[in-house]
Amino acid sequence: MNELRNRFASSTLLSDRKVTQLMGFTLLVLLIFSYFSSDIFFTPENFTSMAFQIPEVAILSIAVMLSMLTGGIDLSIVATSNLAALLAAYILTKNMSEDGEISNLWILMACLAGILLGLICGGINALLIAVLNITPILATLATLTLFNGIAIGLTNGVSISGLPEQFARIGNGTFFGVPTPFVLMVLIALLVGLIINRSSLGLKIFLIGTNRKAAQYSVMGDKRVIAWTYVISGLLSSFAGLIIASRMSAASPDFGNSYILLAIVIVVLGGVNPMGGFGTVTGVVLATIVLQMVASGFNALRFNQFFYLAAQGGVLVLVMILNVVLENRRRSKSINKSLES
Repeated sequence: MNELRNRFASSTLLSDRKVTQLMGFTLLVLLIFSYFSSDIFFTPENFTSMAFQIPEVAILSIAVMLSMLTGGIDLSIVATSNLAALLAAYILTKNMSEDGEISNLWILMACLAGILLGLICGGINALLIAVLNITPILATLATLTLFNGIAIGLTNGVSISGLPEQFARIGNGTFFGVPTPFVLMVLIALLVGLIINRSSLGLKIFLIGTNRKAAQYSVMGDKRVIAWTYVISGLLSSFAGLIIASRMSAASPDFGNSYILLAIVIVVLGGVNPMGGFGTVTGVVLATIVLQMVASGFNALRFNQFFYLAAQGGVLVLVMILNVVLENRRRSKSINKSLES
């Protein structure tokens, strides 16, 4: 157990260092775009717009982060979020009046149904990965196709729109002047941060990412920890889907297909080790803010938005190269210290 805590402490220090670097990078991006386009970029309206767009991507990225901390990955997050959003949207549209009114009870029931579906999707991933030992990337690629197929088949590829105004207020309203989705994202980020940093489950998630063999002999077996990880990932994906449906006042079976790549870029940029073992929610949220600022900056400077996809790939490549260089340097210093002693 002491070895586990030592590994956790060292990974925390490394993650904190990466968060500090990311804070500096965030400030640099803010200064660059503010300098070149202060009249459009550095305005309250632009920051408010970003605050409405950041949460859905950040929550999906946190879901990917959890699976990546164990050394796996969840490619089905977007498909799960779309499926949850479609179920909630179907219930809402079937139970609202002709003038678009609906009781708060039906809104609650629709949201709970979407969340339950997210848990079921996460449970399917957990069964395939933790129980049947299927490689995470293959298992979640299969469920991505499965969930997408179900969503498109049930709706014939048609979006469900015209959702009740009361439901749309969740994604487009404010709470004491702060966009409601941003408030929900902060609460979810705090809760997930507490789970992975202050609970035995979080401690064992980090252990699995650093030493799977040691995790097999822990009090809570590695399979159970992995299963809970993918169930929570499905839960978070459903939350993101509900927020997206509320903000767009519609649900689509193929919304946000590029979000999975974006989420992976954000998680890696946020300092999460793709091989598992360390990472922070703070880093993931900061990375989401950085990429959203880049997207808004591209728009303010009237750059071709198609180059934003290239920028995402470029950032991912640069971060991976930087991580390899820094890791090799850290190992070299460690070896030199060992030889000196």
